[in-house]
Amino acid sequence: MKHIIVVGAGAVGLSCARAALKRGHRVTVLEQGALPNPQAASYDQHRMIRYQYGDAEGYTRMVGEAFGAWERLWQDIGEQHFVATGTFGVSMEANDEIQLTLPTFRRLGIPHEVMSSDAAERLCPQLMLPASAQGLYQADGGVLFADRIVDSLLAWVRTHGATLLPHCKVMHVNTVASRVTLDDGEVVQGDAVIVAAGAWLPGLMPQIDDLPIWRQAVCYVQAPQQQQVHWANGPCLTDLGVGDNYALAPAGGTGLKFGSGLHRRAGSPELTGFKADVSEGYDVIAHFAPYLRDAAEYRPLRMAVGYYVKDATAKFRVQQDGQAVVVTNCDGQMFKFSSLMGERVLACIDGELAADALTRWAAGEL
Repeated sequence: MKHIIVVGAGAVGLSCARAALKRGHRVTVLEQGALPNPQAASYDQHRMIRYQYGDAEGYTRMVGEAFGAWERLWQDIGEQHFVATGTFGVSMEANDEIQLTLPTFRRLGIPHEVMSSDAAERLCPQLMLPASAQGLYQADGGVLFADRIVDSLLAWVRTHGATLLPHCKVMHVNTVASRVTLDDGEVVQGDAVIVAAGAWLPGLMPQIDDLPIWRQAVCYVQAPQQQQVHWANGPCLTDLGVGDNYALAPAGGTGLKFGSGLHRRAGSPELTGFKADVSEGYDVIAHFAPYLRDAAEYRPLRMAVGYYVKDATAKFRVQQDGQAVVVTNCDGQMFKFSSLMGERVLACIDGELAADALTRWAAGEL
């Protein structure tokens, strides 16, 4: 039995803790905030899981593996925090994300439906699309209830013997000796360390992480009354217009959420904080407005701010440094893979998966 130290109690850190406990290891989880931490990037109402991944065949395959990992989690916790709303993207021009996804789906045999503009509007009557637009629907994807998943993971690892230490700031990680030093001088000694510290990694391990930090603010939206039923009964949107615009359906008591890659800004938790005026939501809605019926009637309800480290490759980095495994370069795309990532990281720590194979797999290269 090894003693596994996990730095960070978001979805990835807790998934690693669960995987370690299932393998019979002793686990200590160190979290700088509360448990759960409302400022963690993974603690929001929902995240999307979808197969649409452009020409990134490795990640498209990983989505199928991720569904299996979620099923194993549902069995452990005794409930399913997922609704298959289906996922739908709109192609507006040649070689956009949807056009790149189609041949990937065909190569991998992923069931899907290609739709004309008219058919797309019948599926999503709240949309108003150009006649040349093409839709891509995939029935298996949908909504993962992120905060419920984190809460259930916390309860499971606590029940199964993990030591959970909230408000515990890590100052230094000795990756050779598997030793973690806290801000009060206490030293926690283990046999292996997993670092899943998100946007706080550059300050914690500058020798590992040279990635930019981004502030991402998504908007919970009040749709016009006449369009609410279409959002509630329709799919999540993976791609709409230019700029990586996506929308999560208000499933299972959650809100309607709009996000846009164009709304990402450089920032850090320490400098730009977690508060956002609700009026900022109009900037997010503006990216959707050209394709929304009754667009002028959409209103922002609140903003949710999170921070990520991510470079232009958009490939996850999972690297071994001595006796530590560091998970980084993860934006919101990581949540769908978090349960699977925990299983793979522990397979590496236990010698069942080579470190270089884990690195290449996480980068979508296997």
